[in-house]
Amino acid sequence: MVADDPLVRSRRRRVTTIVPYLLAHFAKSQLWHASTLLFAFFLTEACGLSVGEMGAIMAGSLILNAGIDAVLGLRWRTTVADIADAARLQALGAPVTGGFFVLFCGTPLLPYEYRLGWGLVTLLGFRASYPFVDVAQNAVVALAALDDEARCALLAGRNIASGLAALVIGGLAAPLLTHRHESGMWLGWGTCIATIMYGTAWWLGRTKFVGRAASPTPSSDMATRLPFIALLAALAIMMTGTATFRTLEPYHAAFSGNGAGLLFWAAIGGLASQILWLAGRRRLTFINILVIAAVLSGMAGIGLLRGTAPGAVIAGLAFGMATGGVWLVLWSAMMSVAATGNATGYVGVFTGVSKCAQALALMLLSRVLASSPYRDTLSYPWSAPSLLMVYAIGATGVTSLALAVAYALNRTTYDGTPATPRPAVLTIPVPDRRRR
Repeated sequence: MVADDPLVRSRRRRVTTIVPYLLAHFAKSQLWHASTLLFAFFLTEACGLSVGEMGAIMAGSLILNAGIDAVLGLRWRTTVADIADAARLQALGAPVTGGFFVLFCGTPLLPYEYRLGWGLVTLLGFRASYPFVDVAQNAVVALAALDDEARCALLAGRNIASGLAALVIGGLAAPLLTHRHESGMWLGWGTCIATIMYGTAWWLGRTKFVGRAASPTPSSDMATRLPFIALLAALAIMMTGTATFRTLEPYHAAFSGNGAGLLFWAAIGGLASQILWLAGRRRLTFINILVIAAVLSGMAGIGLLRGTAPGAVIAGLAFGMATGGVWLVLWSAMMSVAATGNATGYVGVFTGVSKCAQALALMLLSRVLASSPYRDTLSYPWSAPSLLMVYAIGATGVTSLALAVAYALNRTTYDGTPATPRPAVLTIPVPDRRRR
């Protein structure tokens, strides 16, 4: 019978494990997109804090997050041996992270004199606990027994789930931005997101997984691995620009006069791009994807400079598609390295660098907003806050071109032999526990 076919049973097992993982990633991504899209806007517009206070709180909390990412990742590299270990860790961290998220969303309900202290404490709690969810779940991709092609497909699935989360957050953000003084809406919204995140993490933690990580089988494109340090450098540049753009999106939606089109279309572009990149994956090499992403970045910058509602739509769609392609390449390259061993160590360092870059972006952004009456100047495409968004888009284009050149110089021949000397991959050593 068909039901007893081993292939059918294997497919069913994959579905029953992939679905809870992707749902958990969707829920976790809602918290992350909320923190990148709305936290800065929330502190200045809903809580009434100054731009300088917002920048200090956001940057400081991200640096804390980055340090804990790296420490946990390196600490877990000898104890998190399979997917089940990582899923259990995420389930344990989810209620704490969700709780701090809800408490942070309650900040505008307090008297003004208490908001700064409350916002700082609860945001630090959220950032300190988020790595227990984030590092563990990200490591699942490297711990899974997949070859490079299957791992790339899983990452694309994750990115689709993340894109849906961004679309949901963007859709919910519109009424929140419109009713900035309705403090109770923020708390109710945060409670719903935290509940979904905990429920999906609990489901993932109870899912039964089989198998451990296997040595990757490189595809013809991914057989060329860039040094880990090169991936970190590309990540730092890319994330500085992306975080700047994402943080400014709600300000643009509220004050540019063009509505929330940029928010919506950036989310739609990121979501649609993953489907397109995955569909064309066998025809498009990483180099092709990166070159297309650079072209899309140029289109996004031109669209934003037009300062019109259609220009904002073009900018959002092109930016979402460009960043979607670059993130697929970066995460695929990093996971390919992490799958060779010490998965949580590589993931923790990678996400730690990402958070440091975001902290840098917030410090830069707060300086620009503090020096400009952004509630008025964001309606002008050539003002300092508007140009900062264009420069942020440029960081995506620069990263795309730099990675494309790096892959071109590090090609492999059809038989897998490097056409140019391959640089050594930075490794994270595992201490020998048998020694005293």
